[in-house]
Amino acid sequence: MILPESSRLKPFLLQRRDQLAKAKARRSLGQIQGKVGEMPMTRGFQGALAAAFRATGKPGIICELKGGSPFEPALKTMVPYKALAEDFEAVGAAALSVAVERQAFRGSYSDLATVRGAVDLTILAQDIIYDVYQILEARLAGADAVVLSAALLGPDLPAYRERAVSIALDVMVQVHTPADVEAALAAGADFICVTNRNIHTFELVPGTCEALIPLIPPEKAFVVAEGGLGTAEDRERLATAGAKALLMGTSLMLDEDPAGVLEKVLGIETVG
Repeated sequence: MILPESSRLKPFLLQRRDQLAKAKARRSLGQIQGKVGEMPMTRGFQGALAAAFRATGKPGIICELKGGSPFEPALKTMVPYKALAEDFEAVGAAALSVAVERQAFRGSYSDLATVRGAVDLTILAQDIIYDVYQILEARLAGADAVVLSAALLGPDLPAYRERAVSIALDVMVQVHTPADVEAALAAGADFICVTNRNIHTFELVPGTCEALIPLIPPEKAFVVAEGGLGTAEDRERLATAGAKALLMGTSLMLDEDPAGVLEKVLGIETVG
């Protein structure tokens, strides 16, 4: 794990480490591996996004459900996970992302399980992953995919990706710099998320997606864009850049009507 001393992510990772220590005390790595072996097959997160893109010719939207964010202090909300997931599915979300980290994102694996039981959409577990145990936790909770940060995992990225793939999870590798893109491709990533957000400074850098997406050969990886996105204009602009899906979270969760925001992004006109 690569973590600069000045990283604003550090206190959140320390909290996550404490949570993980308690989880391991309750259920060992061996025990959780045994349980994972009994899980039903995953549903193909990347495949669902690819199908949505083929059907419309436009990037599908991954809607993220979370009660908070270290990047947006104003986001502190109680999330009606079941009802909101159902609303997103009804409007036309291509897939869902559910925060499972409690301190920073105010989420949990039980929230993911609730969503899994409510909708047929594929689900990404959104976590700050730095331990293989977290990958197994996500699989056990019913996730279809996980996100791994190239900047955070550094040389461990290939091994973590291989471990996730070995238990049938799709792996979305998150990148923010040209070096991250190189590392993701070198690790064999065929599913890459370009983010406008620097995970260490929390700075939102508009234009990062447009700058980095052309560095990813379209025949090698399916590309998702994220970071400060939330409008139909964002969707059109990033489609032109080469994105085949967009992940939107904070812009949805800050609004009183998240499903209404999704309708606008997708260009759905409501009557009345």
